[in-house]
Amino acid sequence: RSPEPQISCDLVLPILDSIIEREGCTLKYLEFPSVWREEPSAESEFHAFILRYNQMRRNLEEISCLECNQNRPGGIHDVESNPDYGTHLHTCYGCMKHYCYRCIINGERRSMISDCHTCDRDYCIDCTKMHTCLSCNGRNCNDCYEYECHICNEKICSECVEKGDGCYQCEDCDKVFCDQCEETGMSHCLVCNDRCCDDCRLQKFRQRERDCAECIRLIAPLLVGECTRLYEEIEELKAKNKELVRENKELKSRN
Repeated sequence: RSPEPQISCDLVLPILDSIIEREGCTLKYLEFPSVWREEPSAESEFHAFILRYNQMRRNLEEISCLECNQNRPGGIHDVESNPDYGTHLHTCYGCMKHYCYRCIINGERRSMISDCHTCDRDYCIDCTKMHTCLSCNGRNCNDCYEYECHICNEKICSECVEKGDGCYQCEDCDKVFCDQCEETGMSHCLVCNDRCCDDCRLQKFRQRERDCAECIRLIAPLLVGECTRLYEEIEELKAKNKELVRENKELKSRN
C-alpha cells in the first residue's frame, strides 16, 4: 500500500467540487495520490466526485484523437475493476492533447500515447520517450527512470533495483549492473560477504581498507591490467624521450 499523502481526500474534494460547479469551468486535468485509487469503491465520496467531474467534462466538450479523429471518452477512468482507475483517459500529461491508446490508420495499428507504470501518467510520443525496463519489461517515462546499467546503459526501473530483480547494485557507489553485465563489472566475495563493483573493490585495496585474500583474488585481473597499462605508458615515454634525445643531437650538430 502506498504511503498516506499529506493532503486529505475529505478536505480536497469539497474544494474541487466548488471549482467544477462554476460556470465555464475549464479544468482539464486532475492527478490524485495513488493511495486514493488503490481501493476503489462505488460507495465512496471519491468515486462520486469522479462521476461528477466526468459529467462536467462531457457537458463541456467532446474529445477526439488528434491522430485518427475518432471520438473518445474524456475525463477519468471510473470503472473500479480497471487498474487505471482514477487516472485520466486519452490525455497526455505533458501537452494535454488527446490520443487513442491504439489508433488504426490505413489498417495499421499504432500507439501515439502510452502510460508510465511508475507514475501512472499518459504521455504522447512527442512529449517523452517511454523506456522498457531490461528486467521486468515495464514501460516507464524519462522522469521515472533513475537507473541504467553502468556497462550497457540499458534502463532498469527503481522497483527492480530495490528488489534486486535481474540486476545488482554496488553497496558502495550505487552503480547498477544488469544480469548480463554483472560478471564484467561487479562481484560478490563469499568470504567477507562484500558486494561491490570492481572499481570500488580496487579502491578499497589501494586505500588498504580490505585485506581479504578472496577480494584481492577477485581484483587480480584489474591489477594485472593496470600494471600492463603502466608498462605500456612507460615504454611509450621511453620512446618519446629517445626521439627527443635524437632531435636534440641533430640540433647541436647543426650549430
